[in-house]
Amino acid sequence: MDTHHQFEKENVRNAFIFCLYTGMRFCDVKDLRYSNIDYANKLLRFEQDKTKGHSARSWVTIPLNDGLIHLVGRPKEGETKESLVFNLPSYESCYKSVKRWVKRAGIDKHISWHCARHSFAVNILNNGANIKTVASLLGHNDLKHTEKYTRAVDKLKEGAINSLPALNL
Repeated sequence: MDTHHQFEKENVRNAFIFCLYTGMRFCDVKDLRYSNIDYANKLLRFEQDKTKGHSARSWVTIPLNDGLIHLVGRPKEGETKESLVFNLPSYESCYKSVKRWVKRAGIDKHISWHCARHSFAVNILNNGANIKTVASLLGHNDLKHTEKYTRAVDKLKEGAINSLPALNL
């Protein structure tokens, strides 16, 4: 996150970081409005675009910490509660910004916007969150959708055990 590049778009960078810490999809963060944020209770509430009208769990509530509240800020002069928080360009333009950021950071992997959602899920699982909590934060109505993230955690566990010195008994 300390990496910057010459033509960086701060709103794109901030939106990607916000997704890393909330698990939001691009389509949802693009439409995020200040009215979705309950500043008094530090909560984000929004209806997921992907599941809108198809699932009883299309509404998601995510607690926000002080850092996330600071990242989104409050409406600026001339904006209202219905103004967009990040005011993002097209997905393609945002993806190019992320690619430049990733390259500048020296990361030699394909990083898409969806990787932020995946990283969020794997990181909170690694930090002890249970699968039901992760499913709720991601807006999944079935644990089968969330279980794919546990495979990455299992691989990390396997790697940790295999990193120990060999037992020669």
